[in-house]
Amino acid sequence: MADVQSSRSLSPAAGQASSKDIMYHLLSLQMRIRNSPRPTPDAPIIIYLASGLRSEEHHRPTHNPLNSLALSAQATVVEICYRLSPKSPFPKPIHDVMAGYDWIRKYLYPSPKKRDIDSHSNTSYALSPLQSKKRIGVCGELAGGSLAAMLALTECNPNGIASAALGNPIVDWSSPLRPHVPSDSDNLNRSIKGLHTTSFAKHEHRYDTFASPLLFFRTPAYELPTPSLYGTNFPPLANGGLPKPVNSSTELVPGRRSHRKHPPSGSGLVFPATRIDVGPRFPVRDQAIEFGELMQRSVDLYEETSEIPRDRVEVVERGEDEGLWEEPDVMEIGRWMGNVLRKD
Repeated sequence: MADVQSSRSLSPAAGQASSKDIMYHLLSLQMRIRNSPRPTPDAPIIIYLASGLRSEEHHRPTHNPLNSLALSAQATVVEICYRLSPKSPFPKPIHDVMAGYDWIRKYLYPSPKKRDIDSHSNTSYALSPLQSKKRIGVCGELAGGSLAAMLALTECNPNGIASAALGNPIVDWSSPLRPHVPSDSDNLNRSIKGLHTTSFAKHEHRYDTFASPLLFFRTPAYELPTPSLYGTNFPPLANGGLPKPVNSSTELVPGRRSHRKHPPSGSGLVFPATRIDVGPRFPVRDQAIEFGELMQRSVDLYEETSEIPRDRVEVVERGEDEGLWEEPDVMEIGRWMGNVLRKD
C-alpha cells in the first residue's frame, strides 16, 4: 500500500519555494516532491535524478537541488530516488525511474485530486492545487544523466518529456573507462570507476540501450564478450574496464561502429529540447559530446515534423574543471527548463 509522508508544513514565503517536502513511497521506491512557490495553471513538472554517487565517494550537493529547481523554474520538482548499488544494479534503476515516471503521469499530469494518491490515507492536500495543461522535463547528472537521457529518448511522445538537461551523463557503460584527464580529476576518476564497477551484475546488461542510451544511435564500440571466450564471470573493470580473457593472449574484438536509426519510423517520438553540460576535465566527457552530436544528427535526418525548431540539442562547456553541478548551475538550468517548458 502506498505510504505518503509530508515534512515541514510551513507555508512558503513570497518568492521562495514551498517549504513542504512530500515524501512518497511506492513499494521500495521513494520520491521527494517540492511544489512550485507560486502554482499556476501552466506550472511545469521537472523530474530530478541524482548523480548515483554515494556521499562518501565524491560530490554530494550541499544545497537542495529540488528547492533550486522549483524556485528558478517556478515548477513542481519530483526527485525519483532510484536505487543503484551492488545490491541494486542495472536494470533496477531503469525500472525505478520508469515506475516513478508512470506515477507522475498518473497523479501529477494533468491534475491530481485530493486523496487520489491513496484512498486509505488521511492526507488531505493536493500535490499542486492549480494544475491544468502540464509539460514535463527531466534533468540529472552522471548516472542520473544516463537515466534522464534514456527517459528523454523513449518518452518524448506529444504528452511526454518536453525538455532534458543532462550533466556529464554516462551514456555508454559498455566501453572501457579511459579517463580524459588523469591528474587533477583523480578523486572523480575513482568515483566513476567505482560506479562503473558496482552498477552491473552482468556484463551484457551494459549493452542494453536503456542503460547505455548512446547505443540507441550507434552499435557498441566492442563486441559483447561471450562466455566461451571470457568465462562466466565478467569483472567489470579488469583489463582497463573490460572483462579479462580466459586466454590472456586473446584480445577483445573491437566492434564495427555503424549508425542506428532512432526514433523508429512511425513511433510518434519527437526529441525534446536538450542541453548537455560537460566539464573540460570530466573523465569521460567524450561520450557525452558524441551523444549530443548523434542526437542532433538523428533530428536532422529522421524527424518529419517541422513544427519544432530542428536545432534543439546543445552541448555546453561548463566551468574549468569537471563541471559538476553546483547551486548556481542548477539555478541556471532551472531557468532554462522553465522557459522551454512554457513555450507553446
